[in-house]
Amino acid sequence: MPLPIDLDLLKKREEIPEKLAELSYGNAEKAILLLRKWGERKSPITVLHKEISDCLKKSEVS
Repeated sequence: MPLPIDLDLLKKREEIPEKLAELSYGNAEKAILLLRKWGERKSPITVLHKEISDCLKKSEVS
């Protein structure tokens, strides 16, 4: 019997701390803002994960 857990959502939730740590080296201010957003539960996991990923992509281009 499959569990009623969205594995994609679980993976994204697991990746957020790692991605925030990575972002903090290139853009500490943005990483702190996103950390607060995550901690205060102001954004759904999927939206927050995409926002962090987008910030990481931007910092790679710069």
